[in-house]
Amino acid sequence: MLGGRAEYAVVDVETTGFGKKDRVIEIGVVVLDSRLRIIDEYETLVDPERDLGPTHIHGITPKMISMAPSFGEVAHAVAKRIENRVIVAHNLMFDERMIGQEFGRLDALFDPGRGVCTLKLTGQKLPAACQMLGVSPPQHHRALADAKASAALLKALKPAAEAMPSRLANVPGELSQRTHRRSTGESSPLFERLLSRLVYTEENARLLQYVDLLDWVLDDFLVTDDERKHLSYLADELGLSHADIARAHRQYFQAMVAGAEKDGVVTEEEHQILFAVAETLGLDTSEVPQPTNDKCVSDQIPAGAAICFTGTFVGADGNKVSKSELEKLAADCGFTVVSDVTKSNCDLVVAVDPSSSSGKAKKARRYGKPIVESGRFLEIVAENKIKLCLPD
Repeated sequence: MLGGRAEYAVVDVETTGFGKKDRVIEIGVVVLDSRLRIIDEYETLVDPERDLGPTHIHGITPKMISMAPSFGEVAHAVAKRIENRVIVAHNLMFDERMIGQEFGRLDALFDPGRGVCTLKLTGQKLPAACQMLGVSPPQHHRALADAKASAALLKALKPAAEAMPSRLANVPGELSQRTHRRSTGESSPLFERLLSRLVYTEENARLLQYVDLLDWVLDDFLVTDDERKHLSYLADELGLSHADIARAHRQYFQAMVAGAEKDGVVTEEEHQILFAVAETLGLDTSEVPQPTNDKCVSDQIPAGAAICFTGTFVGADGNKVSKSELEKLAADCGFTVVSDVTKSNCDLVVAVDPSSSSGKAKKARRYGKPIVESGRFLEIVAENKIKLCLPD
């Protein structure tokens, strides 16, 4: 029952779509104690290891998730925050289903219990519900911002409804504190993190708490003097030695490197980020992997090439362009359209972003096939004087 001893995990996810094969690409969790006070916040982008879907809606691009962890890598961190807590969401059924599907892919056992749906309670979309109850509206389609807004709705509503906490079991892998968040241009509330951080019970709990704060500090890949003071304060409070701190820095950096290398390509931008983080953490910069000469990215399409399309395409006016329409344009220009990327029957891939982590883009990199950005494809179409007819 609300008002009892239960704690709450307010969640929000951004996804590639709404179906069984769709994936979570961003998750935000706000943990509340039994008095509805925030005791922890968690947010990360998630590499769905497939096409990102409607980027024009959620605003997440392949480049943004290029160094993001997979759900398997963050599963323990998410589970730790929602397990044995009542799940709350604005459209609870959707968020529970998408999170449940992700845990299901890992063969973990997820019982969502009986949560609280603020959409059902208010009958309004999130911004309208916030306005109705005098709650600050979120920056919409940002997971943590939406979760914080839903948490504020829960505090305002204080519904007297029966609730049951969630249960999780058999979550594979190890607990990792590395996240990859969208850049907000705002400094992280570090002092709040010191005062209201989640307490861990593992043997290495001290390092976990330090790395948790370090992860927030490195949102902009730099550490300011003020942030150093916060980190030093926490390290002293936890009794960490210089060796402990050095080990934590190295482990965190190695996790970042693994994220950059997971697609087999280290871009110049990723190299610069890793170099800056290594310098900031006092690590040997010679361990930073060099940029990969990505021979796959191209701006040319040879005449008569066999083309495969991947992604959700949007025209210059923001309207969605169907894949069948693009395939017709390609055929009209004398190109051959193929449905999959193979060594022999496909010459190149057209993608919304050459950094795409879709299966077709990954195959293209594996086979050394060029990847052409969709905008360049449309330019080539225009050069061939084929007019693009966008839907009404």
